[in-house]
Amino acid sequence: REISGRMEEMPGEEGYPAYLASRVAEFYERAGKVICLGSDNREGALSVIGAVSPPGGDLSDPVVQATLKVVKVFWALDDRLANRRHFPAINWLLSYSLYVDNMKHYWEKEVAEEFAGLRQEAIKLLAEEAELLEIARLVGLESLSPRERMVLETARSIREDFLHQNAFHPVDTFSSLRQQYLMLRTIIHFHHLGLAALDKEVDLELIINLPVREAIAKMKYWQDEAELLAVYVQVETEFKKLSQKEGGSSWPEESQVITGKINDEGEADVS
Repeated sequence: REISGRMEEMPGEEGYPAYLASRVAEFYERAGKVICLGSDNREGALSVIGAVSPPGGDLSDPVVQATLKVVKVFWALDDRLANRRHFPAINWLLSYSLYVDNMKHYWEKEVAEEFAGLRQEAIKLLAEEAELLEIARLVGLESLSPRERMVLETARSIREDFLHQNAFHPVDTFSSLRQQYLMLRTIIHFHHLGLAALDKEVDLELIINLPVREAIAKMKYWQDEAELLAVYVQVETEFKKLSQKEGGSSWPEESQVITGKINDEGEADVS
């Protein structure tokens, strides 16, 4: 903007040059499938990741808007998350990717058919949490129904046990898609069983204080798939015992897991 002004060019929005959008597009459109320099005809993929820091974090800034018109992935960094020591401080409500539909086939083939559905449900729960927190700030948490408070608990688990990442931990630094799927699958399954238990008039405090919650919080530090599967089984086992203790209808006797099931003693039999 300063260079354009000194060159006495025609200013556009907020003093930026009129060609701002085309210049930004030229920069990002260099990404894609490329033929490398040299005589061996090598082909490769070039990714461009840009960082835009508008004054005051204003996303309506012309540079931001020109960038969003070109790119297909947007990670919105949130200083409020950083102040709460939540890293990576990426706002899950503002961020998006337009490559999701392109990735679904890969997820179904290489990870699991339900992975895309679990991801979408997690996003929905986080959005619902934001709405419920606004209501709770106005009228108090006690005004929320048990099902709504269950949504808050599940969303908190998604934030703290799944999205939060420790860059200094040898395991949590990087998580494979398989591990992400198993973790998210367990959290969402706990939510579904929790809602089912509420329908049977089980007290919410008993649900959120189940011992398996501690294991769910530790999943991101485990790499052994058998351990991750065992937590899934433990969720069903504890809900089954809780249902029987509260005198509700019996829980299913057997539950198939990805590569395991619950045996007659209620223990994880992972093969």
